[in-house]
Amino acid sequence: MKWRDVVVALAILALMALIAVRLDSPSGSDLFSSTARAADGDTLTMGGRRIRLSGMDAPELTQPCNRDGKEWYCGAAARAHLAELLRRGAITCSPIGTDRYERTLARCRVGDDDLGARMVRDGLAVSYGDYEDVEAMARAERKGLWSGTFDRPQDWRLQHGRPPEEPHESAAGYLSMVLRLIGLE
Repeated sequence: MKWRDVVVALAILALMALIAVRLDSPSGSDLFSSTARAADGDTLTMGGRRIRLSGMDAPELTQPCNRDGKEWYCGAAARAHLAELLRRGAITCSPIGTDRYERTLARCRVGDDDLGARMVRDGLAVSYGDYEDVEAMARAERKGLWSGTFDRPQDWRLQHGRPPEEPHESAAGYLSMVLRLIGLE
């Protein structure tokens, strides 16, 4: 009799924890759409919310790269390119979690164009957990960053005393993903 009581109690606690995390986290079904501005090459601001594009990493604003023996500020170029993409119309984002800086991790689109994929495809961001095939195309065509030499953004941050970004979403984001996979979200 005691064993069954323990199992039931644990099941109830687990369910309560799942409900608490679900209520506290954004879910993939919480689409939001608006205009936005580029904070840097992988972060945008929409309605006061800071959104980190998931699956890619862009150079830091002050990060230099080299092309044809000359230094160019690839981080500023990445921000300018994202800003240009954002001017094409309303941005629709699907949140998948939050990062350690409390930014919303999301997949965002302008029309049918995935912003993360576009930044990587245009060579102004690198794959960071996704978009490997798109990065391979940009590299083969020597676009953007791939037209010269550069430090991967995560390496540059470490060399300059900044903590690395986390390529994965928070536990709440994972829970949301699992719930979507099993059809509960």
